[in-house]
Amino acid sequence: MSLSTPVRVFDNHAHANELTGLGAVEVARRFKRAGGAGIIFVSLLTWSIGGAPGDRGWVEKLYEHTVKNSEAARGQGLISGAVVGVHPAECVKLRESGWGEEEVEAFMRWTVDLAARYVAEGRAVGFGEYGRPHWDVGPDVVALCNRVLEYVVARARDVGAVVHLHLERRGEETVRSVAEIARRANARPGTVVMHHVEPRVAPLAKELGLVPSVPVGRRGEFEEALGLEPIYVVESDYIDDNRRPGAVIPPWSLANKIRRAVERGLASESYFDQIYRNTESLYDVLLHSSV
Repeated sequence: MSLSTPVRVFDNHAHANELTGLGAVEVARRFKRAGGAGIIFVSLLTWSIGGAPGDRGWVEKLYEHTVKNSEAARGQGLISGAVVGVHPAECVKLRESGWGEEEVEAFMRWTVDLAARYVAEGRAVGFGEYGRPHWDVGPDVVALCNRVLEYVVARARDVGAVVHLHLERRGEETVRSVAEIARRANARPGTVVMHHVEPRVAPLAKELGLVPSVPVGRRGEFEEALGLEPIYVVESDYIDDNRRPGAVIPPWSLANKIRRAVERGLASESYFDQIYRNTESLYDVLLHSSV
């Protein structure tokens, strides 16, 4: 079937890095050409832009880089916002380099407070990606990351922003643990995003007040998600690194997959329009400000 109107597509979680790949301007240009309408740029790792773990100056540069990425996307005519924060891999690196638990936690809390300032100043729309490593680490690191996770969810509540969480994929166990942390932090429902969620647990995540963000590029998972009600948002998780071609799909491939799904009758235009509206609701501030 041919589409009467282009399907609106909003990429909920992507990265851009002109040091290793195309950079935000070209990423945005290609995405828009494929039918993209909106994109959220999320902070990379500090060492992805040449920085060092635990260096506050590099964290500030990282956040500025993310903000500039979203500005570049808006310059190409897209809706875009910045989600700023420090990846849980930073906790692992710092512990491995000899930092104590309290020292790492204090540093991570500082990065959260800095992100809160960016949100309060209207330069960012959320925190991320914080969370837990998706690879095996010791229980002390998991406990440390959980303390940071609870703190960031509370700060996101304080400033009225969303938070993108990087997590392990252990089904219901992961969903329920995050929901419990969100409950303790008194998070507003619909503001805690489970980045890279497993489609099979998306309904539970939604039921517990979380936002499931489905990675369109993971083999078979997009097709699995199409069997659900349109309760989720979609993401590419593009890393923009020429050294890792094919690691994840680019935003324009996300847009093309959605268009083809409609053309093949796998889902309707109205189905994807609802997914787009889900993302609009998540970042309502983008529609009513100059962020």
